[in-house]
Amino acid sequence: MPTKVKAISNPFDKRTLIVWGALVASMTLVSGVLLVLEPAPLAPSMGPVLTVLDNGPRGTDALFATSSPIRTGRWQTIVIDHSRSTYGSAQSLGQVHQQLGYGGLIYDFVIGNGDGANEGEIQSGYRWDRQLDSMLFASNDDPDAAWYNQHAITICLIGNGDEAGFTDLQLEQLVRLVTALQDRLNIPSDRVLLQSNLTSTTSPGLHFPASWFRQQLLNMDVR
Repeated sequence: MPTKVKAISNPFDKRTLIVWGALVASMTLVSGVLLVLEPAPLAPSMGPVLTVLDNGPRGTDALFATSSPIRTGRWQTIVIDHSRSTYGSAQSLGQVHQQLGYGGLIYDFVIGNGDGANEGEIQSGYRWDRQLDSMLFASNDDPDAAWYNQHAITICLIGNGDEAGFTDLQLEQLVRLVTALQDRLNIPSDRVLLQSNLTSTTSPGLHFPASWFRQQLLNMDVR
């Protein structure tokens, strides 16, 4: 036979309700202040990860499955840069570029070196996915700079090419990516450039095999 349980007084008497009401009001006020002070979320610095491994005729189709359609004739050149760091990914670079006021990752593609992103992994940025202008040059004031920002596909190799060479897989994937872009977008080899061709830098670095890379490109006439 169960024993009788002593009755418990109503916890929601008038005094308790007043205390709880004051507590809820203060918590709501604090939450509102924190919401106002919270920094805006980072712009998306990295789109889907695209690892190009299939050598078949449709192996690189994922590169062109962008959320905004690729306009015919829009992209007319490709520029290769390096991150000048031994570590990185589209995400980490995008966070740095966001803090610098560029609205997220400035590159269209990033190729990992195994430290921060898988070796040879091709990562596409949100600019490529949305078909936005690149940020090869920070300002559009100069007509040449504006042209490159509007028409250049930018690729960044993770690494510092002035201090050491890039991995074989990175270079292999770079060739796959560039030649796929050349073929699909009708970009001739003389319009595949290194950053050093445009600015007074050594990018993508003194250890970048420029002559070898040039030999791997598609020799094609503009159609």
